[in-house]
Amino acid sequence: MQSDWKEKLADQVRRGDDHYTSVTIELDNARNDEFVAVAGKTIYIEDASSDSALASVKLNRIGADSLNLKKGSSIETVFSGLYLTNTAQAGEWLKVIFGREFKMDSVQGLSQAEAQPIVVITNAAANTNTIPSAQVCDTVLLKADVKNTGIVWVDFGTAAVQDSCLPLDPHESITVKLSNLNQINANFEIADEKLFAVYQV
Repeated sequence: MQSDWKEKLADQVRRGDDHYTSVTIELDNARNDEFVAVAGKTIYIEDASSDSALASVKLNRIGADSLNLKKGSSIETVFSGLYLTNTAQAGEWLKVIFGREFKMDSVQGLSQAEAQPIVVITNAAANTNTIPSAQVCDTVLLKADVKNTGIVWVDFGTAAVQDSCLPLDPHESITVKLSNLNQINANFEIADEKLFAVYQV
């Protein structure tokens, strides 16, 4: 793989290619492991049509694990080709920078994560697992309402069970990295209490 990548990179140098290429990927039509012939060291999603624009990529071989691509994503590793997958997302697009002899640190400031409107997680029934609506995200602050009187039990990617996951007392908070808000599972000891999710994308 290393020699194959070196050959592709050397060919690009011979042809006088720039150290990076900026490409807009339209997401209107679905793709399933569509091969993209590009070699480099870095992939950076500089911009997107919206926070929900999303694709995934497998590097070098179709059997590799998928990596999510959304606004602000940055991948730094040697690749000699990639396989692109996305659902049909009308009007959505991703602006991608493929870097060769190019450090992504120099462009990190092009896209800064910003706080979005607060999501309030609550449930009318006590001791019931609650999951917020799907929303692409990056960093999430979860804070139990200061007016709560009971514990909010929290887990990620699996149902929250009282006494078996993370307890948040009233006013307590935790910050986590998540790709989607629907990974949050909350279980309230007291009905109609609240958990606030402050998320960035």
